[in-house]
Amino acid sequence: MDLPPCHKRCPRRRLLWWLLSGLAVLSVASFLVTGGHEELLSHSLPFFLASRERSANDPILPSSDAFLLLPPPDTCTPRPPFLLVLVTSAPSHTLQRQAVRETWGGVRWAAGYPVQTFFALGLPREPSQQAALQREAEQHGDIVQGRFTDTYANLTLKTLALMGWATTYCTGATFIIKADDDVFLNLPALAQHLGTLTNARGTYLGRIHWRVRPNRDPHSRHYVPASLYLPTIFPPYCSGTAYILSGDTAAALLGVAHHVPLVPVEDAFVGLCAHQAGITPQHEAHMAGSAHFPPDPCCYREVLYSVHGVIPSKMLDMWHSTGLCGTWQRTLGLLRCKTLAWLAAL
Repeated sequence: MDLPPCHKRCPRRRLLWWLLSGLAVLSVASFLVTGGHEELLSHSLPFFLASRERSANDPILPSSDAFLLLPPPDTCTPRPPFLLVLVTSAPSHTLQRQAVRETWGGVRWAAGYPVQTFFALGLPREPSQQAALQREAEQHGDIVQGRFTDTYANLTLKTLALMGWATTYCTGATFIIKADDDVFLNLPALAQHLGTLTNARGTYLGRIHWRVRPNRDPHSRHYVPASLYLPTIFPPYCSGTAYILSGDTAAALLGVAHHVPLVPVEDAFVGLCAHQAGITPQHEAHMAGSAHFPPDPCCYREVLYSVHGVIPSKMLDMWHSTGLCGTWQRTLGLLRCKTLAWLAAL
């Protein structure tokens, strides 16, 4: 939709560009509302609609009423964290959030770097659940709740909400980690690795999915119709179970989000934004992606940076485990952990 530059001589062309941009975004929102997906609340639209006052390359930041619950305003001051961990959760996942708080999410320093962890969620389907969420937020001060229905189809909105909150309310964080609430994060190893990067700018790091085809089955929750995204292959993108963005990358993704179709597959959407922004995902083999790993302390606590599919009781067991890697286990490292995962899948 790019038009030749016309500066002040073409106000009509600029107005036409903005109108077309707004219509394109509204058509996508209409698809999400009427095309078999869950309701997209009107409060969500400020994330996507461009205004006449903003440049086409400015980040899409949340409006003042985009959130129902927020952490205290001084959360990221006076010193922003090196690792800002944003855990996507569902309103009913109280046990998962508590398990994260009592394990890796409760740490404030990792490998000598400051860390803060928050939970991102939407509105519960049952309004009666909101009072419990309000009490939880008051007790822990770590919930970011957007004004959209918390459904699988709205994970894309949740991701935009958490990135928008981080960019607006926690500016200065060196890295933003997005993780699911059933992920065990090895923050000391991850922080140590990220601290060795000579240039953090442009970081988009995780376990990459290559040459993924959009799901054209209208009965699948991953359904992406050709009318929304026509190409037959997604650009490479990092698994949504856990990935890392530098602060500038998050801003860059928000800056191009209004040019990208709002596909209801959030990790593919982030990959589309990265592709639009000219940011290349970096593969990290120590991020487990969606692979299943047995409860092995050496893998969880030393070798891997992230493990997915961890139920609350297992998360607590791994956190309190005293087992460490032996010499031969450390030597085999990632190969041994991948072998254990392969044997567990048999």
